[in-house]
Amino acid sequence: MTSLQTVQTFLDHIFQGRMPQALELVSPDAVFIPSRPEPSDRVPLYGTQHGPDGAARVFTTFASILQPQKFDIHASIDQGEHAVLYGQLHHQSLQTGRPFISDWALICKVHHGRISYYHFYEDTAALEHALGG
Repeated sequence: MTSLQTVQTFLDHIFQGRMPQALELVSPDAVFIPSRPEPSDRVPLYGTQHGPDGAARVFTTFASILQPQKFDIHASIDQGEHAVLYGQLHHQSLQTGRPFISDWALICKVHHGRISYYHFYEDTAALEHALGG
């Protein structure tokens, strides 16, 4: 499986609610950064997480604050250990009901068939507004 195929399989498992299968594709020493590496009291999704438990925390937290509505992948790049995807998303805040619409990009590194680095980029101002900030 290529790096891109690994990341796409991981995302498919996440979107289909197959967390255990997704976590099998995460390296024990993986670094997961959902938007901002620094934690925040205002946005529980921010902060750097590590390993499969950290990856699970990212997506469990996501599900507790946002209702996904659309996640379009416009293009992807596969280069050795690196995979890059980008597109547009549309979610809704579970707390405020406000929409969260953003272009996004995901940069990953895959080592020995497992994700070792995952950094998701999105419009954090739009996220914070949707969440009530």
